[in-house]
Amino acid sequence: MAELIILILIFHIVIFCLFKIGDAFSPWMVTAGIWLAIILMSQNEQGLLYPLGPQFYTCVGIWVPIMSLSGILTYYAFPENSNKNVLRDNKITINNTFFNLFLFIAIICTPVYVYQVFKVVMMFGTDNLFNNIRVLATSGQNEGNELLKYINTVNQALYIIAIWKYPDIKRWQFIVIIMANIMCAVAIMEKGFLFFLFFVTLFVLYKKGKIKIRSIAIAAIVIVCLFYYINMLRAAEGEMNNVTFMDFFAIYILSPAVAFEKVQQNLTDQFGTHSFAFFYAVLNKLGIGHFYVEKKLQEFVFVPLPTNVFTIFQPFFRDFGYKGIAFFASVYGIFTGWLYRQCMNGGFISRCLYAYIVEILILQFFQENLLISLSILFQYLFVMYFTLQQKIKINIYKN
Repeated sequence: MAELIILILIFHIVIFCLFKIGDAFSPWMVTAGIWLAIILMSQNEQGLLYPLGPQFYTCVGIWVPIMSLSGILTYYAFPENSNKNVLRDNKITINNTFFNLFLFIAIICTPVYVYQVFKVVMMFGTDNLFNNIRVLATSGQNEGNELLKYINTVNQALYIIAIWKYPDIKRWQFIVIIMANIMCAVAIMEKGFLFFLFFVTLFVLYKKGKIKIRSIAIAAIVIVCLFYYINMLRAAEGEMNNVTFMDFFAIYILSPAVAFEKVQQNLTDQFGTHSFAFFYAVLNKLGIGHFYVEKKLQEFVFVPLPTNVFTIFQPFFRDFGYKGIAFFASVYGIFTGWLYRQCMNGGFISRCLYAYIVEILILQFFQENLLISLSILFQYLFVMYFTLQQKIKINIYKN
């Protein structure tokens, strides 16, 4: 089974390259490349994890072809911009009023947010400081700061816009936006923030023609080493003493695919409990009904190393089985294929939004981050729409 899937994935990538269907960051190329890398690395894994099973291979065999085909068909269904160098030549134009407004909000709210987090953490002392920060972030005990938490999305959206705009942006503004994102990352000790900065930066620089694939590969090695160091920092004292770099690599890169074998289809009276958790949460808040909302943090399983992430397949398989994998593969393919076409055509909002989607596509080996986090997508759209909208102007006249 493994050899067959590897051949299928290699065949996909070769066809994409021969016929020049997209580039390294196209949805189908990222999807096929990621799963090929995961399977190849798992074949050479040194016995730290259980072997991959038929359930995982079957899902990969369903997901990749359907997502790729639906994405490519959608991509070519929309007209192409005649300007081949549109991403390099067409500079992003921003609404300075809204950009400065969101930047002002970031400057004010980010330090307040960090202060609130550290004020609570310091109540437990300075021992295991970084681990306590992470425990607080995942425990939901700072739910009273919902408004301040939105500053995370504002900072990330500003970074996407700023790096597309750079160097046609004031240097101090760019530095402030980077620092605001780093402060938020420290406030929750979340590697996802650095993943975000890393992937967005590589994608934009690649599209601008500033870096090559070789540079991306070197940067990937550096970032993996950096994440290992961060994980050591946020671990409790003595917790990571016996964890080697290969253990860390297996836990965070390879274990989700192995853990997916433990996922079982879970039929409930509530339709799509795991796949549509966002919509049920919205209905609850609107008072339309009382629905069960699946928690984002899952229970740990042992493979035999502990992990609580189960790849992008988990919610779809639990709700609908293999049919769910096929259906949502087409949903992902249609959405990403359409957005990628708009991005390649030079649309301001689509270029910025696809930079965020790239991270989701690359991390599909880890967990599902689009449907279960639709609120974040809408927050991005809110900031990007007003910041990149030229039709909305605010004039203040002095009487």
